[in-house]
Amino acid sequence: MEFVEIFTEMSWIAMLLLCIGMVFVIVELFIPGFGFFGIAGGVSIIAGVVVRIMQGLNLVQSLVLILLILGFFIIATLFMVFSAQHGILGRTGLFETKSSISTDFNKADKQLSKLVGRSGKAISVLNLGGKAKIRGRVYEVVSIGSYIEAGSHIKVVEIKNNQIMVRKWFE
Repeated sequence: MEFVEIFTEMSWIAMLLLCIGMVFVIVELFIPGFGFFGIAGGVSIIAGVVVRIMQGLNLVQSLVLILLILGFFIIATLFMVFSAQHGILGRTGLFETKSSISTDFNKADKQLSKLVGRSGKAISVLNLGGKAKIRGRVYEVVSIGSYIEAGSHIKVVEIKNNQIMVRKWFE
């Protein structure tokens, strides 16, 4: 019964190191990033295996123990990959596949392009950015060139990266 002896003759320190290491690896499955839990779990498992081998395992028993630990890591990795695609981890922000840009980003850009050539009035001081009223609506605008005082007439020159670019306009 060489296989059973691997675990029955294991000291409490080797058992503790292996158990702590496995718990840390399981925690790392749910908090991925190879941080504290991943590193500490890996080191603890390696230390547990080394301690157990130093207690007098023969070569076959040592290889069996190492293969069992590798099997644990493979199963844990497969669980993490499966869970990331279909399970708990897939519903978290860790594996977000959506873009942070809203889906109507281009739609807003097309709507704003209708403002090009229109005139309006600066509501606030436009020292690069500020507010202006164009066609009865208030918009965040960016002034091109110079400072524009509140109450000045402005004209929409272009729409760039969803920003309304304006210049001072003299009527």
